[in-house]
Formats: sequence, structure tokens, C-alpha cells
Amino acid sequence: MKTMKMALLAGAAVAVSAAAAHADELSDMKAQIEALNARVASMEAAPSVPAGYQLLAVSKGEALQVPGMMGSDRDRVTNERATIISVMPTADAPAGTTISWSGYVRAAVIYAGEEADGTLKRSASAEEGTTTGPYEVYDKASDSGNADDDWDVKAPGQLRVVATTDTAVGEVGVELKMRADFNGTGNGDVYMKTAWGYWAMTPELTFGGGYTGSLGNIGYGYDGACTCYYTDNADLSFDPGDTTQLRLSYASGPFSMAVALEDSGKNNGFGNDNGDGIGVPGDDYANGNNLGVAGEIKYSGDMFSGEISGVYRTVNDDDYTVDTGLEVLGEKVFYDPDIEDLWQVGAGLSFNLGSMASLSLAAAMGSGPFEEVDSDGDIVEPYPVQNDWWGITGLASANLSDTVHAELGLGYKHREGDSHLGIDTQGNEGWKYSGFDYDTWGVLAGMYYTPVDQLTIGLEGEWYTSETSISRKSTAEFVGDGTQTVNGQWAGEGLKDTLDVTTDNWSVDLVSVWQF
Repeated sequence: MKTMKMALLAGAAVAVSAAAAHADELSDMKAQIEALNARVASMEAAPSVPAGYQLLAVSKGEALQVPGMMGSDRDRVTNERATIISVMPTADAPAGTTISWSGYVRAAVIYAGEEADGTLKRSASAEEGTTTGPYEVYDKASDSGNADDDWDVKAPGQLRVVATTDTAVGEVGVELKMRADFNGTGNGDVYMKTAWGYWAMTPELTFGGGYTGSLGNIGYGYDGACTCYYTDNADLSFDPGDTTQLRLSYASGPFSMAVALEDSGKNNGFGNDNGDGIGVPGDDYANGNNLGVAGEIKYSGDMFSGEISGVYRTVNDDDYTVDTGLEVLGEKVFYDPDIEDLWQVGAGLSFNLGSMASLSLAAAMGSGPFEEVDSDGDIVEPYPVQNDWWGITGLASANLSDTVHAELGLGYKHREGDSHLGIDTQGNEGWKYSGFDYDTWGVLAGMYYTPVDQLTIGLEGEWYTSETSISRKSTAEFVGDGTQTVNGQWAGEGLKDTLDVTTDNWSVDLVSVWQF
């Protein structure tokens, strides 16, 4: 009996102890729950997105593509991946916004060289104004040499932002590309490479405007399709240049087309044309009141793609009348070449062998202002002259593996300048240029290793040769004593020059590109 009593007492003690422990655990759990509730309440009270919105999402995804661009804003670095910021609205908010944020920095060590061979043939005769009677002189000079080798390390950086918003009338968005170029010591000024806004009125029709590449640019071949971070320096492009414009585009499936109203004026750094008709040579390429048009029709398929593009920009002859700052016999020397409107038509084709290889071809012809240059790249005639051009280029690309890509490009372009009046380098008026021929052949190659989307390392090279032939004769009266030679001297009405220059240029670079 005594034993049973002791057992009952022991069981009761255990039960009381267990109950007390359980009560303590419940109290701790209650305290934890109350703390958690307070934390959740404070988080809900603190706004994480602007008023009127309920969700802000940041993720990594494909970079946003702007409708209606037609590839005219093509960059050497293509950011296929970007940081995506999505702001989702509440039920009563009008729209949601998506922002694509990406950028890159690239750096390269570049070696460039040049070799030129030139021949100048000069002859002259003069009868009037001499003290010794009629005479004739003839001179021929040939020269060749290597320009100084050029080593550089260049490093541009760029930010690209695309923001889109769904509205009651369709998608509205903008694209901004901000870039700075660096070469050696010192700062690099940030400039706007692309500034574009658009309104997707329907899934097919888009209205846009701003500053970007022209629809007249041929996006195929040597210049239009190559990666070429630091090559593609030869005069083998068919690009009329970026400009401000308004554009209407249509796209349905693989077919697209667009037309643009362009400003044909040259931006002199102050947002408009100088327009004074005098001053620094080349600051009045076209009057700011003049406009141009450009159009493009494009087909983009899996195995085949192509485009037909054209551009026309009006110019004003008066804007080419330039005060040279020189005087002859006390009179100012003006230069007024016969300049006509700029135009170009061209086409591009591309054939794809799946994801293994592709062949891109481009051809174009056109007419417009051009500046003559010598073997050093210096302007021979410091004012634009009218010239016609045509050319054809090609680029073959191959993916050697999942991470290695190779390219090889070839191209030819011919320019033929019109006859025009001009002055010599000493300011003497009375030259008659019979025109010039300018031929360019080029080849480029590149090998690129991309182990991840964020990094590319490449080895590039280019070689091109230019042949220039310029002829001119004097039309001004010569007065002398009969002792002058013609080598470097003003020899009067009978003076004739023929300059033939062949220039070889080459460059090699090792480039790295970092993207985010």
C-alpha cells in the first residue's frame, strides 16, 4: 500500500513538472509570434515602391528592342542581356513601366601603320609678263616613305537605357545611348550617341523621332555587318551619317519598311548650322532650312534576309561660299564650288547556314560632296567638291565553336570627282581642277572569344590601299622675271599638275569588351 502511494506521488510530480515546462514553451512561442506580427506590420507600413504601385521587380533578361529602328542604331557592341526593372501598377493605375539598363566598357591596344608612294608631274610655260621672253619648264618628283608607327590604348564606355510604358493609346518609350571615348590621359566628354522616342500606335505601325542612324545606311557587308571594334577604317562604308529625323515604320512578320524625314544640315556643335556662308571651311555643309528623306524596305528570314535603302538630302550652294581668310593682291579669296544634292541607293543581302556561318553582301551608288585627301589623310582641297561613287563589299562569318567567332571582309569603292575651280595652298586663285579618281580596296579579319555573355576578347586586323589621281592647271596670269622654277612656285597660266598617290594602311588590335 505504501509502495502504491509513493508511485502515485511520483507520477503527480512528473505531470506537474511537464505542465510547467509546456506552459513556459507556450509563453516563448507566443512572444515570438507577437514579435513576428509586429515586424510584418512594420514592413507593410513602409512603402517599397512609389505611391500607386504595388510591385517592383528587378531581374536579368533580354535587352528591350525598340520597334521601328530597322537596325539603324547598330552598335559595335550588342547588349543582348540587360538588367530589367519592372514596375507593376495597382488596379486603378494607368500603366506599367519597364526599364532595360545595360552598358559596356571596352579597351584595346592598337598598332597602325602607313606607307605612301607618290609622283608629282608639273609643267609650265609663260610668255606674257616676263623679262627674258618665252620659256618652258618641266619637273617630275617622286617620293615614298613610311609614316610614323602609331601605338594607342583606347577605351570607350557606354550606357544604354530603354524605358517603355503601356498606355491607353499604345506603347510609348525612349532609348538613350550615352558614350565617352578615351585615348590616353585626360577626361572623355560624354555625348549622346542615340536619343530616340517612339509610339507604337498598333502592333505593326510605329511613329518615332530623335537622333540616330539614317535609313539610307546599308547594314550589310564589310562595314554594315562586321563586329570590327577598331578596324573598318577604310572608305568602304555606305553610310550617309546619323542625323535628326522623324520616322514612320511598319512591320509584320519578317517584312518591314520605313520612311523618314531627315535634317540635312551639319551639326556644328551648337545644335544648328552656322548658316553665315563664311568662316571656317566646312562649317556650312548644308543650310539648316533644308531637309532630306530616307526610306528602307527589309525582309528578315531564318535563311535569307535583305534590304533596299535610299536617301536624298538637299544642300544649298550658297552655304559652300567660304571666306578662306587669304588675300591675293589685296582682295579676299572666296571659294564657291558647284555642289549638288546628296543621294544614295543601295541594297544588302545575307545568307545564313543555320547558326554555323553567314555571308553578307552590300552594294551602293550615289553622289554628293566629298573632301580630297592626300597620302597623309590631310585635306588637299580644303572644301567639299562634288563626286560620284559606287562600290561593293562582302563579309563572311563563322561560329567555330560555342565561344569562338571569326569574320573575313573584302571591299572595293570608287569615287570620281567633278571638275571645279579652286585655290592653291598659298592662297593663289585661278586653279582649274579637271577632277579626281579615288579607289579603295580593303580586307579585314577578326577572331573573337566569348566565354560568357559579359566578356569578349578579340584579335582584329585590317589592310587597305587607296589610289588617288588629281589633275589641275592654272588659269591666272603669271608675272615673273623668267628665273622661277615650277617646283613649289606659282608659275602662271601654263602651269599643269598631275598628282598620283598610292597609300597602304594597316592596323592590328587586341580588344576586350566587358558588358553588364
